[in-house]
Amino acid sequence: MKTILCFLYESFVEFEMSLACYYINLEEDFQVTYIGYEKTPIKSSGGISVRIDKTVEEITSTKDIEGLIIPGGSDRILKPDLELLIKKLHEEKKMVAAICAGPEFLAKCGILDGRKYTTTVKPSEYVEKKEEDPFPRETYVETRMIRDENIITAKMVAFVDFALEIWDFLHLYEYEGEREESRVMFTPK
Repeated sequence: MKTILCFLYESFVEFEMSLACYYINLEEDFQVTYIGYEKTPIKSSGGISVRIDKTVEEITSTKDIEGLIIPGGSDRILKPDLELLIKKLHEEKKMVAAICAGPEFLAKCGILDGRKYTTTVKPSEYVEKKEEDPFPRETYVETRMIRDENIITAKMVAFVDFALEIWDFLHLYEYEGEREESRVMFTPK
């Protein structure tokens, strides 16, 4: 069974990752495993409580892991176990996907250096917090969603495009044109 990890943390934005995870979980050969720092229920920004399947610390092998999805949220704390996991998956050229403010985790790990990426987070947010901006702004691209090799990043408004790109990376489309059909189905008119 191929596993996609989805890292959840207090205040994560559930709609940013739910479409991508929904389709992955429909596949017979795939499963989404929800990970967090602790096994206690996590509450999303929308107030939905989610049970964590495994802690980040419990992920001891990346053999059957095909990738990682990180949604945005306001409580973005990067701990050493998650940093090691992100770096390992990236080194193994496995999918690392983050949306909205989620790319901050990737920036703090240094894997966005020299890579094209996008994010909803503006440099002014770090000035206001009196923190150093972790993003390599010279490779930032003002776009809804972008893929640079194994790294997929998107702005909050592009959660459908984000899901479609994840499915493409994982080779989940069964026929030519299925991606466009999915875009039409999931995009409001």
